[in-house]
Amino acid sequence: MRVFLFTLFLAAGFSAPTPTAAQDSEILGYFDAGTALLVDGQFSEALEKFRHAERLGWGSTELYFNIGLAYHRLDNLGQSIRYLERAKILSPQDPKVDHSLNLAKSRRVDNFSELPKPFWRRAHSWTARVIPIDVSFWTGFLAYAILIALVLAKIILRLDGSWWRRGRYAAGMVGAALLIHAFATSAWPPLDKKAVVLASEVALLEQADASSNEVIRVHEGVVVIMRTEVSDFTFVQIPNGGRGWVPSTVLGNI
Repeated sequence: MRVFLFTLFLAAGFSAPTPTAAQDSEILGYFDAGTALLVDGQFSEALEKFRHAERLGWGSTELYFNIGLAYHRLDNLGQSIRYLERAKILSPQDPKVDHSLNLAKSRRVDNFSELPKPFWRRAHSWTARVIPIDVSFWTGFLAYAILIALVLAKIILRLDGSWWRRGRYAAGMVGAALLIHAFATSAWPPLDKKAVVLASEVALLEQADASSNEVIRVHEGVVVIMRTEVSDFTFVQIPNGGRGWVPSTVLGNI
């Protein structure tokens, strides 16, 4: 086990954030201190520094990646996968994140086959990545502002040649498409709300009741889709499509 963790530690390496003017020096100080402690093998102390930075409102690939490494070195598999999954959401093509996440997942007791996503879900996710919701909204808003300006130019200045008509048509169509995309993505997010099982073992139940019949047992590190929350229970779906209720306290939101 020690050899495995050390291999993970070296193979993944460490990343330093790229500071911007908006980043608070206190947050960067916590990150730098945590990274130094992580390199020095003081994993609990490093984690404390990283969590300080997180509580101050900073979230980045580098921070989540190093938190995931610290948890892994402390043999906390569920939290390690949770934070590495967060890092992957921010940087889906980062090879070091993929490498570390795959190594962590290889330690899980459960390795379920994953149901393929329907075509429309893949298309929706791709569109949302290419045109983020904020870009879509503000670009659509700008297109409508241009449309209004062109309409006013027609009314006040009597500018109504073919190019002006085409400009109004294009601005209206682009604005409508982008705003519809923005509102649709907001109403129906392309990414499922996911969580990681943090308990060593938990039963999926038929009902939101501790005395209900057991559907299946899953173990630490399994990534589930959160469907519904009722009181202290959450209805989840595991990768192979199985569903059931679990206590909300055993889950860590990604």
